[in-house]
Amino acid sequence: MVSTEQILNKRKRVSKKNKKAWRKHTEIKDVEKFLEAKLREERTGGNPTDKTNKDLFYIDKSDIFQTPKSKLASMKCHSDLQIDTRVAPVVGRVGPSKRKKKKKKKSQQDVAMTTESMSTNRKTGSVYDIWGSGDQKKDQKELDPCLPPPVQPPAIYKTSDTKLKAVELPHPGTSYNPTFTDHQDLLQAALDVEEKREKDKAKATRDAAPPIQITEEEYIKEMSIGLNQAESESEGESENEANEEEECRKSVTVRKTRVQRNREKAEKLKVEEAAALRESKQHLQQINRIKAIKKEIRKEEKEMEIKTNARQEKKAINETRPGKYGPGKFMGSEPDFLLPEEVSSSLRQLVTPANNLQDRFTSLQKRNMLEVRKKVMPHRKYKLKHVEKWRKKLPEEIDELVKMKRKKKKIKLSE
Repeated sequence: MVSTEQILNKRKRVSKKNKKAWRKHTEIKDVEKFLEAKLREERTGGNPTDKTNKDLFYIDKSDIFQTPKSKLASMKCHSDLQIDTRVAPVVGRVGPSKRKKKKKKKSQQDVAMTTESMSTNRKTGSVYDIWGSGDQKKDQKELDPCLPPPVQPPAIYKTSDTKLKAVELPHPGTSYNPTFTDHQDLLQAALDVEEKREKDKAKATRDAAPPIQITEEEYIKEMSIGLNQAESESEGESENEANEEEECRKSVTVRKTRVQRNREKAEKLKVEEAAALRESKQHLQQINRIKAIKKEIRKEEKEMEIKTNARQEKKAINETRPGKYGPGKFMGSEPDFLLPEEVSSSLRQLVTPANNLQDRFTSLQKRNMLEVRKKVMPHRKYKLKHVEKWRKKLPEEIDELVKMKRKKKKIKLSE
């Protein structure tokens, strides 16, 4: 007879063809237990059987029985020694605190030191600036400590983008008794400004588009476009058919023969050889013309120097040029000049055409401290509306106006 243990322990014959069947019918519990134990050991610091006594045990040298002060303070037995907030404190004599007294003493000492320094200066006879001695901030605090501290302006405050001076020196030709060369230079500058203005005017008129002149034939041709549509459609269809035939011819590919391919290959080789010969000749020519190349390099260097100088000059001009901080453009003031007949040799007879207030205003605009503004003249925002009074009209006119109003109302209601 076969026992039950033998039946249970009997191997099951199962197919393990696929992965799914393999996972289903294989027992891997012992492997999983081993891996779990290994991971636990790694988490807890390794297997304790492999470690030494030093790694497993240590001597505790900390003061276990000493309690900190914070714990002693919070003990219930010391609560009677603490201040009870429910009991009002004993108030003594009200007076200034010790800190205030110390501060007052210090200020008195400083005053005494200053009086001593002044007396020593008087004895020695040394001269000093009353308003400039010491820092202004310290003096203000000593005089009145209740004053708020002075506002420190930023580093960019009171700075301008341009390098122009607040007051520019006038042209030497504008003096009351100028030299001949200075006066001629001033007149030349004024003439250049006038010539530039005239050139700009001429350019504006020249660049303007001329009036379009259309002849009768062009007018008839333009107006008759689209009248003969049948002829234009037939012409368009014939052109489309011709284009389609050409495209069909191009799309048909003809196979090349071996002779044609060999001929094309030989022609390609000839072209490559010619290009190589041309390059070799150019290299030889460059070797022979070293002197000419050096001259070209020198010429390019000179041109580069001229360009850099011009760029630096332009940069210097831009540093003094006024920027655009508004819709307006800074036009600048025209140079003030006097004709040779008007120049006087004395200050009494000198005529001053310039206005100092206008000069200061333009200087502020030039130094980017004020935006360029347009002079706003007095004007009306809306047009005046003229209304004729009813009482000044005749009775016939009044009747006509009433009829017109009635008609307008009827039209509105009908809509």
